[in-house]
Amino acid sequence: MRYRIILIILTLLNCSKKDIKNTTSADLKGKWVEAAMKTDTLSFESLENLEIMYLNRGVEMKDGYLLPKAGSGPYVYKLSQEKISILWMLSSNSSYNDYYFNRLENRIEIGNFYGSETNEILTFERLD
Repeated sequence: MRYRIILIILTLLNCSKKDIKNTTSADLKGKWVEAAMKTDTLSFESLENLEIMYLNRGVEMKDGYLLPKAGSGPYVYKLSQEKISILWMLSSNSSYNDYYFNRLENRIEIGNFYGSETNEILTFERLD
């Protein structure tokens, strides 16, 4: 009898868990704009066997030159559940850094990987 009750409880607990859908690179293809300031954009694509994310932050004047803002450029990324591992391709550092990641329909939440002044978790909305 005791084993039957334990089995029923375990079955109910197992059924109550959410069926979590993993985000794939194909789900991210296209352009996304940062929701708060609407100045930073992400675009996702595949090149050969690499998954690439481009961050466009616009340009700024530095020492008389019009240059891309810090952190702009291509990143290689790997997705796992609630995490994105990112490697900035313009850096001499060859190690990936992990950040929070979550996709909700046409929005993604991502840890502040480029030093945005808005929040620790950034929200991007799909453009296309």
